[in-house]
Amino acid sequence: MKKLLSLAFVASFAISLFAVDIFEFVPLKENPKNYTKIEYSIASKFGNYFRTPKVKYLHTFNDEGKEIESSELTPRDIVQNTISSVYNDNGDLIEQNYLNADGELIWKTVITYKDGFKSDLSEFDKDDNLKEKVIYTYDKGLLIDESSYDGEGALFWKTIYTYNAAGKIENIYDYNADGSLNTQKKFTYNENGDVNTIDIYDSFSAKTTQEVFRYASNNTISEITTYDSDKRVITRVILKYDEKNNITKVSEYNVAQKFGTTVNELVAMSDYSYEY
Repeated sequence: MKKLLSLAFVASFAISLFAVDIFEFVPLKENPKNYTKIEYSIASKFGNYFRTPKVKYLHTFNDEGKEIESSELTPRDIVQNTISSVYNDNGDLIEQNYLNADGELIWKTVITYKDGFKSDLSEFDKDDNLKEKVIYTYDKGLLIDESSYDGEGALFWKTIYTYNAAGKIENIYDYNADGSLNTQKKFTYNENGDVNTIDIYDSFSAKTTQEVFRYASNNTISEITTYDSDKRVITRVILKYDEKNNITKVSEYNVAQKFGTTVNELVAMSDYSYEY
């Protein structure tokens, strides 16, 4: 789903350092009370890397493991913005409020359900004007269509999902308002049912990249390697875990050929810490 307001406000709330949301593939374990993520700026000098805290994110959960608040902070712990979440008695997310550094409402989202499934999401600005509405369509309990409309009711984005025989997502198609394809993601899975590859087709460049998931012996994701359309490695994302198999570090490297050899250049890093 493409948000008219929220993309501008919380682009930095994205969990991962790369194109995929890492917690979609590595769910939190042991129901932490909260976790803190610190993103670092990376600088290189004479072959040595130096990292500087850039931004912090604090995510807080209730006793049922539902995220009730997420905040962006400066490295000195000054709150920049906050998202608070509200759930109904069934544990379904029904409202999110987005606040700025002064605690003022910037926008909110309201979610409704039908027959146990999310049916629509409405996004309002601070003056309670409808800015976006998303309609969800299902087939045999599987989400097959997300249609996004602006405040005037005009379609501006559509996402279509297809599934394999096991009921796992096989393709995600994102379409522009005029019906033209924006991107396509095609998923394959290993014998354990975990994601093996994601092929991403970008209609703007007319090229496909591929993300390959590699797993450790305990079945945790150890690396996600991205290949360009010529099958050359262009990025590597390395994941580290604590004793509960929750992520503690994500490091991203650009891979390039320099001076006749392959060079891995650290370009981004995030640390995660948990309170249980």
